[in-house]
Amino acid sequence: MPKHLDNAGEETDHTFHRSVRLDNQTVTTFRALQQQQLVTASDVEMSTPRFSRGDWVKMKIQTMPNYDGLYQINAAGEMEIPFSDPLLAAGLDRRNLIRALQSSLLRQGWFHDDQTMLDVSLVRASSIQVTVFGAVFSQGQVTINGQPATKPQDTVQHETGSFTTGRNLAAALRAAGGIRPDADLRNVILKRHGVFYLLNIHNLVDGEHYQTVPTLIQGDEIYVASRGEEDTHLIRPTSITPPGMRVLMSNLTAPALSNAQSAISTDATRLAYGASLLDAAISANCIGGTHNANASRSILLITRHHGSTQQVVIRRSINQLLANASDYAVNPYLMPDDGVACYDSRFTNLRDVARGVGELFGPILLGGIL
Repeated sequence: MPKHLDNAGEETDHTFHRSVRLDNQTVTTFRALQQQQLVTASDVEMSTPRFSRGDWVKMKIQTMPNYDGLYQINAAGEMEIPFSDPLLAAGLDRRNLIRALQSSLLRQGWFHDDQTMLDVSLVRASSIQVTVFGAVFSQGQVTINGQPATKPQDTVQHETGSFTTGRNLAAALRAAGGIRPDADLRNVILKRHGVFYLLNIHNLVDGEHYQTVPTLIQGDEIYVASRGEEDTHLIRPTSITPPGMRVLMSNLTAPALSNAQSAISTDATRLAYGASLLDAAISANCIGGTHNANASRSILLITRHHGSTQQVVIRRSINQLLANASDYAVNPYLMPDDGVACYDSRFTNLRDVARGVGELFGPILLGGIL
């Protein structure tokens, strides 16, 4: 942190570049992952919908209608069929679940092979918890495909078929705050049931191959590697980046004496991902007014390097930003939860000092005259 406000972020070349500063634990974790035996799965295989704990499944056996009905996969990931051994269903797609049920029921002597007529289908996909680590804005466990509060949880449709995009990798990354600009999208690792899959999802940034986004199940772990440097191509709204962000703003510049008078509302502090410091200055009403008095105003950016919790303070004048609006080093992009503060120009500061002196000594001088 700078020792004095006047020296905040005043490098000799007036430039700022966010770096990537990973802690030792993160570096050790990714090195250990790289040493695992990584499986490269096809896009079709990874995007195939799979059953998970809590899902409701409709089963129909042609010759045994008494067993037709809805079955919910339990907490252990199993289907519990009356008078039969529990069958592990979590992680299986529809075709493999049918095969597993047929094999299990044949083994238990329910019917002969030539009489096997069985079908299953997903009726309702449950919400699931997955864990996201690495180059995302909010690491940790997230819940995706959450059910709306207005929808009764005990009501299940009896029609066959269910479709949801809320249980795929893109949804998990969004729930984790979105990917950071240093994310290595060609090096994403999915851990499922002890198997490590290497995924390449760089096409999702441009909206391509969205139909092949990997689907997830309960307990999956996603690791997004860091490139070690910022890629400005990723600082824009996409399906896996933040659609918007909150930026903390303070504008107590004259004549405004409060943020309310500066019109800094909730809407003003919500900016699109990809907004720059100049955009924040406009949103916070730091720009405008009397030119001679306000053109030399300054603005502070309180931000952090990627992967670090230490704050960095950068100071720019409004004239600097206007003259270098397209230069990212002078007019940096904002990140979620950055802070912005506006300061008055030197003219306004001198005027207020003179006004204060006048208010202090005016009564004294007036008393002496009288």
